[in-house]
Amino acid sequence: MNQVLMGDSIDDLATIIKQKYETLPPLSSKCCIYRVPRNLRKINEKSFTPNLISIGPFHRGCQRLQAMEEQKLRYLQRFIQRNENKCLEDYLSASMKWEKEARDCYVETINMSSIEFTEMLVFDGCFIIEYLLTWQGANYDVNDRVFYRPALSQAVLRDLKLLENQIPFFVLEILYNIAFEDSKKVPSIMNLTCECMIGLGKVPKHFQKTKVLHLTDFLRTYYLPPDSKEIYSANQEWGFPDGISELYESGVTLKVDKNEKFLNIRFENGVLSIPELMLENYTESQLRNLVAFEQCHYPRESFVIDYVLFLDSLIYDRKDVEVLINNGIILNSPGSSEDVYRLFSDISKGTTYSRGSFYYADVCRRLNEYCGTPWNRWKAILRQDYFSNPWSMISTVAAVVLLILTVIQTYCDIVQLKY
Repeated sequence: MNQVLMGDSIDDLATIIKQKYETLPPLSSKCCIYRVPRNLRKINEKSFTPNLISIGPFHRGCQRLQAMEEQKLRYLQRFIQRNENKCLEDYLSASMKWEKEARDCYVETINMSSIEFTEMLVFDGCFIIEYLLTWQGANYDVNDRVFYRPALSQAVLRDLKLLENQIPFFVLEILYNIAFEDSKKVPSIMNLTCECMIGLGKVPKHFQKTKVLHLTDFLRTYYLPPDSKEIYSANQEWGFPDGISELYESGVTLKVDKNEKFLNIRFENGVLSIPELMLENYTESQLRNLVAFEQCHYPRESFVIDYVLFLDSLIYDRKDVEVLINNGIILNSPGSSEDVYRLFSDISKGTTYSRGSFYYADVCRRLNEYCGTPWNRWKAILRQDYFSNPWSMISTVAAVVLLILTVIQTYCDIVQLKY
């Protein structure tokens, strides 16, 4: 009797479990908007959390962000007025048609009704587009609560770059095309995004080969190095180089490259070229979100993570930071050398990378080979100790000339004594 009851219980339990996994939503290959991994978030939670505005479902309903919901309505009204031939229903209808595709972009099931989800896409999408259009315009409405206060507009821009604060980019394209389908005078949504996000009115060529997923992905795509293919063979051995002070003492010359994106680091003929990096109020937040996005979506193409790890290897202490600042590579506005040291040390914590596809592996290998050559260190000692300025060079040359003359005089004296 007990066995029969146990059998019934097992069958009932199996039925319950089957119902659970059979009703699971299918996993989507379109997933591109993620929650920040907990191990990264706990290091600096503020960098991943919106301060003013919620975009998308992850922070929707947060009480401290409710003040901007009224501004979303004002921007929605203003955006709809840009095309008198279109009404709110047109935008809602188009967004609802793409609801499933938009839901598939999120890493977790979004527990919102179809009506709520569509409303969110239209509210948030129209706000972003109107924000981009207003950014491009020269004149701001004095009653605009965002742009009439520059600090506020910058704070909103910071929030729009956060990984957890995104809607799919194709939603922005759909809404924008409805409003401006018959107009050839307005720039494309990509042009607007370029101008607002990176200060360029022209879309870089490599965007033509890439489908932008959302605004965080847009930033990463822009910063990709020109040759983003793997340049390292897994059969080669490599290790991280010494700190920048050690490299300098070993004869490596530092050069700041002001015309390059910050990921494009090169080492050729003893010269380490590193693009300048401006550390502003929101730089840390931007870097952390790009790192988190790569950790989730591009584990084998983690160029930003590789950059952070490479810089972290160059910065052992405050002395290394000062070398980078003195050479114009790091432009440090908000903090001290100690702050910069902690920044790169903290950002690299919790990240993982692939040794077989590490973008700067060849740079690391050649740096170590160069520093391991005694002749390069001797040249560096001569240059730094004896030829660092005109006066020391003159003194060194004079000493050598004096030594030669002394040797000649001694030789002549010996010859005279002999004969």
